[in-house]
Amino acid sequence: MKMSDLAKLAGVSKSTVSRALAGSERVTKETRDRIQQLAKEHNYRMNMRARNFRLQNILTIGVLLPSNGQAEWLATDPFILEMLGSVADALEARGGHELLLAKHSNNNPSWIGEFAETRSVDGIIVIGQSLYHDELNKVADISSAMVVWGAQLPDQRYVTVGTDNYQGCKLATEHLLKQGRKRFVFLGDTRFPETQLRYQGFQSALSEAGLTVHAELIAYSETASDAALNYVSELLDQQPGFDALVASSDLLAFSAIKAIHDGGLSVPEDIAVVGYDDITLSEYSNPTLTSITQNRRAGGQALVDTLFDLLENKSVQSQFIPTELVVRESTLGS
Repeated sequence: MKMSDLAKLAGVSKSTVSRALAGSERVTKETRDRIQQLAKEHNYRMNMRARNFRLQNILTIGVLLPSNGQAEWLATDPFILEMLGSVADALEARGGHELLLAKHSNNNPSWIGEFAETRSVDGIIVIGQSLYHDELNKVADISSAMVVWGAQLPDQRYVTVGTDNYQGCKLATEHLLKQGRKRFVFLGDTRFPETQLRYQGFQSALSEAGLTVHAELIAYSETASDAALNYVSELLDQQPGFDALVASSDLLAFSAIKAIHDGGLSVPEDIAVVGYDDITLSEYSNPTLTSITQNRRAGGQALVDTLFDLLENKSVQSQFIPTELVVRESTLGS
């Protein structure tokens, strides 16, 4: 039902319907109540998103942090915090729009759709696809005002902003190959779309160099730092002799470096380590960490700009934020 249909039923103008549904006192209480009752009976819902945008009101943007059903996953991940800061800055620059942050540890992916349907938000930004690709496609079918930070996938129906994960990790691996490294470990959970693409870039670089990817040297670690520490410690005991490690995040790389040091080895003399994200802490770790940068400022700005283009019903495309290798001590030494 359109507003014009509701106006005909009530025998009033569209502007009167609009005011009545907004609770305006310019419409008598009797007329307001009658129109609101008709709207309820006919399941009419006012498009508040379009109305707010048209009137240049303050919008509320929901920012969702999927946690893969892991209760121990913390929203204090430095990459997440830096991305959130960039999103908040971009919203502030557009007139101080509000940010509603939501984290969920339930393994049921339907929470994203439930949030989209039940929360009074004008648009949604999801930071990370996690394991919810299918659910995100379903949400995109009912809500066009959603943009996701993550990987570009062949069958996606939602809009993404992210980095070229495949090329980024290939670049990191090629850097280690140029250092003369021969026996490689990959550290990351390849169930996740972004990590899977990074692993494919890792594989491609080794294949082009004529090296074999050894299954026993793939550590399928989750994001938790303690798990990564244990994985690498066990790997050092069971498969000694590797001289390069590519981690799918900087936090995993930090855990790997600690495990290597705890095992009596040195970085990069014995094992060179590359991370992914280039979080601020990478500049201050010991040794400082070589990493693939994901420009959070540009990413946050692109997420907000893309979402507002969707709110204006503009045609938008998924996009990549450029990546680059930042070389530090963990691969070159001090």
